[in-house]
Amino acid sequence: MDRLTLITACVPPCRRLIDVGSDHATVPISLLKRGTCKQVLITDIHRGPIEMARRRITEAGLLNVSRFVLTDGLDDITPEEGDVLLISGLGGENIADILERGYHKLSRFDRLILQPQTKDNLLRSAIDRLSLTLLDERVAVEDRRPYLVIICDSSTRASCIRLSPIQLEFGPKILERFEKLIQISPQLPELNINVKAAIDELSTLELLDPQDRARLVYLLFKFDKIARRAPFHIQDQVLLKSFDKWFLSLF
Repeated sequence: MDRLTLITACVPPCRRLIDVGSDHATVPISLLKRGTCKQVLITDIHRGPIEMARRRITEAGLLNVSRFVLTDGLDDITPEEGDVLLISGLGGENIADILERGYHKLSRFDRLILQPQTKDNLLRSAIDRLSLTLLDERVAVEDRRPYLVIICDSSTRASCIRLSPIQLEFGPKILERFEKLIQISPQLPELNINVKAAIDELSTLELLDPQDRARLVYLLFKFDKIARRAPFHIQDQVLLKSFDKWFLSLF
C-alpha cells in the first residue's frame, strides 16, 4: 500500500475534509468520488499548489463541492461540526506548529489524520503536549521507505501520563503492536536475540498482517537511523539503551 492510498483509507466518513497542504488534491478527489466526504476545503500557504489542486478538482468535475483557501495552516479556517482534518506531506515540526497555533480549533474536528515526512518525534511531542488522544499509527512502504500516518481523536485524553522518550521516537502504537507480535511468536523467548534479529524473525511469520509488516519496516528504519547517529550523540546512545532495556523486559 502506498502513502496516498493509506492516507485515503484512514479518513472516516465525514461532512467535510479540510486538507492542509494538499498533495495535488489526489486524496480529496478520491474521497469525494467514493462518497467518504461530502465536501472538501483545500488550503496551502502558496498559490501554486492551490491552483494545481483547483485544476485537478475541476477536471474531475468536483468543483461544486470544493473550496480553496490561501492561508498558513488553520489561520483563516473555521472548522464546523463533522469536519476531519488532514495534514500530510509536511515535516513533523511544521505539522506540530500548525496544531499548536490552531489548538483552539482542534476540538471542532471529529478526527485528525497526520502524515509527517520527517521528524515524527517532534509531532508526537506536540500531540503529547496538547493532550490529544493518539488512536493509531499506521505505515505505508514505498521503495523500502516507510511513511507514517498518525490518527488522533481531537478530544483531550483522560490520562495525564506523558509519553516516554522511546514512545516519542518509535511511536506508542508501533511499540504496542511490536510487543503483541513478540507474545504470539513462541520462538523468540528461546533465542538470545537482539532487536534487529527479533524484527527479522517476526517478519518471517506467515500470517503476519500487511500493516504489522509495514510497522516492522518502520521500526527497523528508525532503529538503524538512531544507531548510525549514536556514536556522535549522547542523547541517541541513551535512547538506544532505553530501547534495549524495554525490549529485554518483554521476555
